[in-house]
Amino acid sequence: MHLMEHHIEVDADVEAAFALCFNVERWPQIFPPCKAAKVLEQDERSQLIELTALANGQPMTWRSRRELFRDSRVITFRQVKPSPLLSWMEGVWHFYPLRKGTLVVLEHRFDIKEQLDANHGIQGVTNPREALEFMKRSVDTNSQRELSAIKEYLERDPSRSTTHAWRRQFEEQLVIAAEPEAIFELLKRADEWPRLLPHCHSVEMVYDDGHQQEFIMTVSTQAGQERIRTVRHCNPYSCVSYFQSEPPPLIQIHTGEWLLEPVSGGVRVTSRHLVELKPDKVKQFWGELSPGEALDRVEKAINANSRGTMQAIQKRLAG
Repeated sequence: MHLMEHHIEVDADVEAAFALCFNVERWPQIFPPCKAAKVLEQDERSQLIELTALANGQPMTWRSRRELFRDSRVITFRQVKPSPLLSWMEGVWHFYPLRKGTLVVLEHRFDIKEQLDANHGIQGVTNPREALEFMKRSVDTNSQRELSAIKEYLERDPSRSTTHAWRRQFEEQLVIAAEPEAIFELLKRADEWPRLLPHCHSVEMVYDDGHQQEFIMTVSTQAGQERIRTVRHCNPYSCVSYFQSEPPPLIQIHTGEWLLEPVSGGVRVTSRHLVELKPDKVKQFWGELSPGEALDRVEKAINANSRGTMQAIQKRLAG
């Protein structure tokens, strides 16, 4: 068994880094070695994906089963249909929050086939020793390029009107005179939102085990009705954290959390967001707006929905 580990520090929020790794179908636009990526199956806890990437300049295709551990920000993977030179491969992505930024660690464990297929299709490889050298060089090169791409994507210079310029964190708060258990229950019961929230038309619950949830919500926005796919973790009576795996068209990344903090007079409810916009979509919908102007509009709309949600909960519990 062969083990290889690579890591990089990224000046970005840990949730943004995790979301970038989760959204596999964006990889061909971000990771230089990746030429095609598909999600074949997906539920709350796992994905089956198919990737085609260049290994030392030669194309390889494989399928992997990925297990998602959102609380610990870990994604494990195992090739269920390994690339041609491998008997097996598995590994893990770790995302560790630092005082400033995120440490991303990528591990690979693998073994080479004892007997190579006659038609494996990889030039310059004729025996297991050459296959091992080929895979070590490929894993090392591609891992470094992928981690560098994550760093470059999440740290782009705002002066070049790229990622940081189009990203913002913001929040909305309200103190509600009620027990945290009652507030948490209304936040957790997303399937009840169409009867609670004016801007929410429907919720299709894909998965819900009481802690982990995935659902598709149809809501009213400035652009009309939109379907948003959200994955959430519900930590009883204190926090609901989430990210949108399929956000609205204007938004590249949207992660956030609902925080419940007992205070004098009730519970302080905080709705916190991290949003990154797509510059091309902003131009398509709104014309030539600066990043700040576009983010002002999005922040106003999201905060209005958050405030409306909190006021609806307040009204329900007061009744």
